[in-house]
Amino acid sequence: MATTLMSVLENIPATFWGVVVGSFFSLAGVYLANRASDNRLRKQFDHERIQKSKDREMILKKEVFLAASDAIAAGMNAIGRYANFELPDNQITSDYSEKAPAISKVHVIANTKTVQEITNFTGELGVVFLKLIAKRLELMSDKNQLQALDDQIKQYARERDRILEMMKQHNIEGVVDMHRWNILQENFDNEQNRINDASKHHSELAMSFYPRQLKFMQECVSETGKLGKLLVPLLSSVRHELELPFDEKAYRQVTEDGISKQELAIEEFVKKFMPFVEKQLSWQPDEVQ
Repeated sequence: MATTLMSVLENIPATFWGVVVGSFFSLAGVYLANRASDNRLRKQFDHERIQKSKDREMILKKEVFLAASDAIAAGMNAIGRYANFELPDNQITSDYSEKAPAISKVHVIANTKTVQEITNFTGELGVVFLKLIAKRLELMSDKNQLQALDDQIKQYARERDRILEMMKQHNIEGVVDMHRWNILQENFDNEQNRINDASKHHSELAMSFYPRQLKFMQECVSETGKLGKLLVPLLSSVRHELELPFDEKAYRQVTEDGISKQELAIEEFVKKFMPFVEKQLSWQPDEVQ
């Protein structure tokens, strides 16, 4: 049997074995090519999956960071609003309070450095708010007192003018009533004295209030500048996470130049405005009409 099998194999032409071997290598090549193609496709799918996941993460980060930056801008703007005494206290930080929750989302998606920087900024912002509101409340107390004195002066002036009209009417009537006249004159003098006393108090308080108000305005500008410097490392960290180019050194220089110009402008304003205020407050007529 073995001899027969060997004789059969010996009778197979060499060309046949060439075809068999060639087919084998062809099949092996197809197999290897398909396997390589599968590996490439698998790697491509993995890359696309990772890229899509990264893109989704980047989109989410952009949304969160933009909302947080809007809240930070509202906080910075609130510092300047402290110096506006026409605004009620509850309106100063109302915009920031509405947007501040967006900052907490940064802690969920940001890396450790960004979280540290934004925590540092918001902590300092809270300290500034507390410091400025304490000084504002003190100044607002004086401002309200000035307004109360203004109202009193107007009230006394109306009563004085009413008495003056009665005195004029008394003269027109031509009736000689010295007792009535003396009472009217005494009441007139009393109201005039009350006006003069209230005006003197108003002037003294104003002499103290307005310079402190200007100084407070300078302090608000100064605090804004300090916080602006804290934004530089925060912005650098955020842009690094978003894979955006950022020249921190150049941006820091631009920020510091802007802060210096702002502080110089407010200082020049105070220098020009303060003498005018002092001149207006130091002038007092002998008698308030």
